[in-house]
Formats: sequence, structure tokens, C-alpha cells
Amino acid sequence: MTGAEGEAGKEPVMAGAVLRLAGVSKTYARVVGESLARGRRQVLADVGLTIRPGEIYGFVGLNGAGKTTSIKIALGLTHPDAGTVEVFGEPWSSRACVRVGYAPEKPAFSDFLTGAEILQFAARLLGVSPSEQRYREVLERVGLWDDRGKQVAHYSKGMQQRLGLAAAMLHDPELYVLDEPSSGLDPLGRRLVKEILRDLRRAGRTIFFSTHILADVREICDRIGVIHQGRMIFEGTLAEFNPAGGDLEERFVSLIGGQEGLTGSILGAEG
Repeated sequence: MTGAEGEAGKEPVMAGAVLRLAGVSKTYARVVGESLARGRRQVLADVGLTIRPGEIYGFVGLNGAGKTTSIKIALGLTHPDAGTVEVFGEPWSSRACVRVGYAPEKPAFSDFLTGAEILQFAARLLGVSPSEQRYREVLERVGLWDDRGKQVAHYSKGMQQRLGLAAAMLHDPELYVLDEPSSGLDPLGRRLVKEILRDLRRAGRTIFFSTHILADVREICDRIGVIHQGRMIFEGTLAEFNPAGGDLEERFVSLIGGQEGLTGSILGAEG
């Protein structure tokens, strides 16, 4: 185990960190509304990670590992039972909203609005007034300009994913938080998203995205964090993650396999 793996979840405070989670834990009732006396299901345990300015950080884990819950806590959408979150060096507040662009894995758009109307609605929610040129720029960048007048009901899943990315880009934020941005995309759509993320990095933006697609991680990430059964088990560069330079999938499977006994004893009640 490398030093980075051993210290996952214990990242020291870094000056200038864009986003930082420290000691974050979260539990849920096993059945909504049931008595707390029957116990709770732990979904995150002592999660810690640090996102540095100007990097692409891949948040990697199996389905159900805790990626989305961590992201919701980072954005103030869900409150942790323990731990702290800092965005731009401060606790999360409404002031940070205009500095962050968020795209969920499953955008919930009104079927009866057009793509252009969705972006106008997003702008009102953020309290910003993008120019018509800005609307055009983001729609062209995600390949939806020609479809802007179509109702979202007629968008494919991949088109809706790209519309969600456009909404996150609309106000040109400093930090992007993207939950499975390649979910539902065909190979051309995935390539487009990777190109956009590289362009954003070149423009000095910071990207934090969750994924289980290791090929994307290898191509574009500066650093990664691996979460398994609610615990961070690695944080560092790709070279630190895979020093032998072998197959990335094999390295990932080997890493999480070596954690089964450890995390299973802590979170095994999840089943």
C-alpha cells in the first residue's frame, strides 16, 4: 500500500484547495420512517478528499460505493452526520453557488420545455443573465445548438446529459462538479465530453467528476480518488495508483478486492 493509499481520508489542509471534504460520515434509516432503535445504514465513513485548483479529479468507485452521496454533501444538498466541507476555503454557502457548476447523473428536466428554455430557467435559478452569445456558445459546445428548439421529451438520454453539462457551463464557473457525466453517452458523446473537460482545464477551471469508466480516467485525469463501500481507499496521481503501468482495470479490481475484509467488517450491514 502506498503512502497515498494509507492516508486516504486523512488529507491535510492545503492552502488554496478548491474543494475539501474531511472526516465525512453519513447514515440513513434502513427503511424510511422506521425507528432509529433498529439501527441505521452507514453509507459514508470518514471520507476525505481534496480537489486542487486547475486539475481534473476523477472520483472512482463501483455503483453504490458512495460517489453521489459524497457529491451531494460537497454541494450542500445533503448534510453529513459528521465531518466538514470547504469550498474555496470556506464552509459551503449560497455565495459559492455562482462559482460552481453542477450536473447530476440523471437530470430532471421538464419534458415540455425546449433545450433553450431549460438553460434560461437555469440562469434564473442562479440569478445570472448570460448574453445570447453565451447561450449559443454553450449549446454549440455540447452539440445541441440545432436542437435548441426541441422539447426535452424528444431528447435522447445522451442529449439530456449534454444539456445538463451546458447548464453547468452557462455561468462559466470556476469549479465543475459532474456526477457520471458520460453516463448514457455513445462513443462520440463521450469523446465530446472529454474534449470539453480538457478545454475547461486549459482555461484554468477545476473539474471534479465521478465515474466508473476507467478508460476516461486514464485519458484525462490529473489525480483520482477511489471510494469503496463508503470509504476512501486511495487518493493520488495515476502514476501512484498504478506504478507498474499495467492494466488499469486489473489494478482497480485488485485494490478493491484487498479492501473487502476491511470495509466489510465496518459496513457489512449494508449487505
